[in-house]
Amino acid sequence: MIWNNQWRRIVLFFILFGGMGTHAYGAESLTLDRAIQTALAQNPELLAIRQELEVARGREVKARLLNRFNPTIRGRVMNRKNPGSGSVTDSQVMLSQEVEVAGQRGLRIQEAVNNVQRVEAQIRDRERILIGDVKRAYFAARAAEMRLRLRRAIETLNRRIRDATRRRVQAGAAPTLEANLAEIRYGQSRKETLAIEAVVRANIVTLLRLLGWPSDRAVELVDPLRGSLTAVRLPQLLQVAKRQRPDLLAAEREVMRAQAAMKLTRRLIVPNPTFQGFYQTETESAEGTSTIIGGGIGIPLPLFDRKQGELVTQGGELNRGRHQVIAVTRRIEQEVEAAFHAYEAARQAVEVFEEAVLDRIEENVRFIEIAYREGKIGLLQLIVVQNDLITAQLSYIDSLAQYRTAEANLEQAIGGEL
Repeated sequence: MIWNNQWRRIVLFFILFGGMGTHAYGAESLTLDRAIQTALAQNPELLAIRQELEVARGREVKARLLNRFNPTIRGRVMNRKNPGSGSVTDSQVMLSQEVEVAGQRGLRIQEAVNNVQRVEAQIRDRERILIGDVKRAYFAARAAEMRLRLRRAIETLNRRIRDATRRRVQAGAAPTLEANLAEIRYGQSRKETLAIEAVVRANIVTLLRLLGWPSDRAVELVDPLRGSLTAVRLPQLLQVAKRQRPDLLAAEREVMRAQAAMKLTRRLIVPNPTFQGFYQTETESAEGTSTIIGGGIGIPLPLFDRKQGELVTQGGELNRGRHQVIAVTRRIEQEVEAAFHAYEAARQAVEVFEEAVLDRIEENVRFIEIAYREGKIGLLQLIVVQNDLITAQLSYIDSLAQYRTAEANLEQAIGGEL
């Protein structure tokens, strides 16, 4: 018994195209751009990190105060016995104010501003990493969905082959072995479908977590897995990375902050004077009271504490920051070079696949159709060819996923889009 031409075409359609798949009803469309913007606005870990900026800005506000020392006012009232007039009352009011000298306020502002810029760069660096995570999660989920559609199409195909084989066996046109083979084939495809469904769900949940959305929110990823294959050059990428990587900027700002802090500490060795003024009344007799108005200045003597410990600590922080700049620069070079080579390998793999493999798949399908129409191949041969075509399509999906992952890694390494 030979199947009709319509059934043959259905079989070949599923083999070649892997099924068109269905879209979830009620799910909201989610593009990659929207996913990135949502993550930047709602990711809870990023929102927590951004609060560090408010802490740094608070330090800057304090540094910009006209004087960080508040004036002090003191008052006292004294009762004493006067030999001539008996008990009398004296009073005194004193006002004192410490004043910063030697440019301390300017250096304090400079240190605080550098600290704010350092924290801003650190937040941008966290955003850079988050964007890379979102891109990788988005395209991992997209690739898993494509694999799932292919697996579902193969499952449908194998179910129809199984049912048709059962009818052939019942009609005496095929051996029981062929029915058992078709049954095993369908069970295997069903198992693979269930496995990839779990992978799709796990990838979607990962993406939703990065976006700050609940895990049960229904979304439909609409951006294609296939992207533009952009050729890039390593020297230009290294220049771009060193110019715009925020973690390198943060390390440089930390050096500037440490330098300003050391200058400020050296200025703090110069003591701040405290100016004083007082108003005092003294009762000399029942008939008269004398008034005294005066002022003074107090200057602490830096004989013992000359900020030695602070300068040693800050010197260590400054040297650590300088070494950190070198370390970050070397890390950027390594990350960009590794990401570049992975990107080029993935890009070339996709190009080779599209130039040499996809056309061969279509050509093989035509050969299969002719051979199957002429009765030259049976179910066993069909399954063998089906395995080859499925493997080719899965390999293409894997190549696209690897390219998108490599693209996201390279963009993360240079700190911006290609």
